[in-house]
Amino acid sequence: MSRVGIVKVGARTPIGLNARQTGFLLRAGFPAIAEAPLASSAGEAITMGFVPTIDPRIVGPERLVLLAAPALEEAASLIRDERTLVQLAVDEAVADAPAATQLLAAVVERSMPAATVDIVAGGEAALGRLLTDALDALASGRVDAVILGGVHSDYDPLTIAALEESGRLFSPDNLDARIPGEAAAFFVLMRDADTDRKGLRALARVLGVGTGRERAGPHDDAPAYEAFGLTSATQQAAAQLSRAGETAGWMLTDLTGEMRRLREWQAAFVRVQDVLGRPYVIESPAQRIGYLGAAAIPLFVAIAATAWEHGYAPSRVALATAGNDGGERAAVVLASASRRSEREEWA
Repeated sequence: MSRVGIVKVGARTPIGLNARQTGFLLRAGFPAIAEAPLASSAGEAITMGFVPTIDPRIVGPERLVLLAAPALEEAASLIRDERTLVQLAVDEAVADAPAATQLLAAVVERSMPAATVDIVAGGEAALGRLLTDALDALASGRVDAVILGGVHSDYDPLTIAALEESGRLFSPDNLDARIPGEAAAFFVLMRDADTDRKGLRALARVLGVGTGRERAGPHDDAPAYEAFGLTSATQQAAAQLSRAGETAGWMLTDLTGEMRRLREWQAAFVRVQDVLGRPYVIESPAQRIGYLGAAAIPLFVAIAATAWEHGYAPSRVALATAGNDGGERAAVVLASASRRSEREEWA
């Protein structure tokens, strides 16, 4: 199979206008949680992560476009006439809104008129299956480049009202809750042969992808500590890593403040200790910049690739996990493109 690398990333988040700003400021420990110009039913300001450069009066599909467009432009800046597939993950509810999908598809078509565009539901877990399909498409030669991404925004009075009604809106009096947020992120996959021909270089590689499904959800009593879905997804993604006797020293999760998801992650963490190792760095960016939704795994890829490009990553191998309210879970094992191993043929 042809070797494939991640050659470019892009992001727009509450803490950065691009992937580099986001990665550097997260590394420095900066938070981006602040009072937003939205109010709860009691008239109190909402605490969330939001992009302050976007007009605070804009909500809904138009806001998703303003998040996604610059992140896509950043990631796709190296892509010209290649046969390109662009797959954009959105949250489950957004996929049912024609206005949002049409506007997002138009964003891609304006930047890349010849690209094939696919808007896919699934939220945080969508990239699990999309990434597998992307690697197959590149290996078979059906496309020359694949751009994968995700966009999410809680900046909407209707979204805030729904979170509040379900008891999941973060506040000083409700810590077991979701911290609202918004973000968009993309990354570009290309075969090494094409990367070399164009004078580019890979920043990172995908070592494994896994998916699973949990019984426990936000509105039922199933035990979160089962964690069968997340455990299965992680074991699938790390299978080659495990066979090679190597470990990931960096973990990226989509956890905010909801204890249900934290308990699930703790159970899975214990079960996959064979593929985890020093320095055991665990990061949950959503706890500092707000809930990431469908942008979670694309942003984790952008964060890791940026860290490896600039030499400040804590480990050369990273494990990223995420999951949606529907119970789907996804895990991805990433590695620095400069990583070397005695068993590198499987990387």
